[in-house]
Amino acid sequence: MHRVSRPRPAVAQAALLVAGLLALTACGSTSGTASSTPPVSSTAPLSVLITDSPSDDWQQVSVQLLSVSLRNQADKSWVQVWAPESGATPPTVNLVDLNGVAQFLNQITIPTGAYDRVQLTINTDPATMTLVGDDGNTIDAANIMVVDPSHKGQITIDLSPAIQVAAGQANVLQVDFDLAHPLSIVEQSGKVILNLQLRCKAVPRSLADIQFARTIGQVKQVAADGTSLVVTTDQGVDVTFGANANTIVVNVDDTSATPAVKDIPAGVYALVASNMNADGTLYARRIWFSTDEAKLPKYSPEGIVRRIGPNWIQVLDKNAGSQHGRVPRWLWNPNLVYVDANTTWTFQTSVAMGTGTSVLPYIRRGFRVSVEYVDANASPKVAKSINVQSAHDEGAIRSATTTSFAFGGFGYCHGWAFGLTPNMAAVCSHEWTYSTVADHAFSWWFYGLPSGSSANVQDFVDTVAQAKTAGLRVFARAELYWDTTNNMWAAENVILAPEKIPGPAKVTTGYTAASGTMGVSTFSWDDDATPAEMTVALDQAGDLQTVVGSFAWNSTTRVITFTVPVTPDQWEALLTPALQGVKVWVRPEKTTATDGTVTWTWHAYTVLAYQVTD
Repeated sequence: MHRVSRPRPAVAQAALLVAGLLALTACGSTSGTASSTPPVSSTAPLSVLITDSPSDDWQQVSVQLLSVSLRNQADKSWVQVWAPESGATPPTVNLVDLNGVAQFLNQITIPTGAYDRVQLTINTDPATMTLVGDDGNTIDAANIMVVDPSHKGQITIDLSPAIQVAAGQANVLQVDFDLAHPLSIVEQSGKVILNLQLRCKAVPRSLADIQFARTIGQVKQVAADGTSLVVTTDQGVDVTFGANANTIVVNVDDTSATPAVKDIPAGVYALVASNMNADGTLYARRIWFSTDEAKLPKYSPEGIVRRIGPNWIQVLDKNAGSQHGRVPRWLWNPNLVYVDANTTWTFQTSVAMGTGTSVLPYIRRGFRVSVEYVDANASPKVAKSINVQSAHDEGAIRSATTTSFAFGGFGYCHGWAFGLTPNMAAVCSHEWTYSTVADHAFSWWFYGLPSGSSANVQDFVDTVAQAKTAGLRVFARAELYWDTTNNMWAAENVILAPEKIPGPAKVTTGYTAASGTMGVSTFSWDDDATPAEMTVALDQAGDLQTVVGSFAWNSTTRVITFTVPVTPDQWEALLTPALQGVKVWVRPEKTTATDGTVTWTWHAYTVLAYQVTD
């Protein structure tokens, strides 16, 4: 993501001492509808997925995963729902790869019941991490510092409400890393503080809409009738896929052959593109297999669109050719893909978008696509088909009405092919209608709170207006769905980003626990001459609990100490007018009284306090 992204607070060019706690909110979800008479069972299957909120600021943020566990609410026992097989190298996952897609970790049978906590463990040794900026520069491990007071890499968060694992329904746990959070990565002049955040990832209304990263591994067994196969992943997890006559199978070693699923021999390597069925099982849409793992096609995500031309797109994808033992080392490669009159376009596999270059105006930088070539060995490469796996737009909302809203402003155009996109005016804006597609109707929510989504368009319009009245820039991300009736994108979901109070900002009235608020002096983005007062509420509980961080500059030792979070019992002592400055991200919240009176309050997502000590 480019606009809905974390700010990068200035960090003095000195050694950094990191203290504090990984600031997290509840993450996890189940989906599916239990049958009216579920089978009697003390156990049920659970699918474990990891995802990531997108960020265009980084090409790679790779961390090594060690385990995922859930806590049973009844007896407080912990159940490990995923870990690499004994003796296997723990997998290293590039979180940027998981923008818009889910990585399937495991399907495991666990005791039924309610689970109220999830614990994800990562390797916090910077030597096991790789951070590559959008400019292609790699951050040296010596300059990566990880916030981890437990010294165990354990990220434990409450699930509120607890997830219910029951027989007779599809149970899905989605753990979502959140690179877009203001505190996930703080970077300045090559110094990086990694403070990974987790957020709740809502399961789509239809499980088939989950876009999966492809699964790569070794075929363990294939059903004699070709209705299923089991693949042991490079992380040692056995994944079962259903299949049928519609599953496309490609023998990479002999492309002239036309094998069926039942013809795939055990022991070969396979790359599987899949979807999730309504019951939580996986269905293999396409399978590539080879005796040589290095010959398999590009690993998923299949590609990120970086540029769009009049008859081509540039797709940044992964090359799976370089191997290190059983753990592949993926390399980014930009590929120029040409579009001709016969190229067919689809959205999320099944929604037809049209053919040829006429669809290019609707393609944006950051879209995820899967490309099938007319001839993969030819040069230049011409697309036989392109599937848009996920689509979005983002920027500052210029206007919002009950029929549509528009993004625009300085810097907005770069995501779209200027001059190609319909309704793209010279002022560089783009208008979106609200989706009315069945099961994909418009909803909106504040960043980090999908459980609080609303379909009320008027409330959305009022919220945008309130922020603009306060002189704030309303950045947002719109998840798009292809409207086949009107042959255009419509906004399915809109996420309002944290709205940064313009700097320099000062605390004018210190925070008190009694009021739960503090006063801040700030400016309008459009008027930096006249200061304005804003009262900001800090929340100590809830899904959007305020995170307070502190940068303390010691003028004697010339060392900065970064503490996050500062606990609520310390807010009064820290958030006073004595601070040199603060950075604050807020959201407007509307309250309607029984008599119809409407009031608005400002609530802080994040507060960064800057102070100088001796």
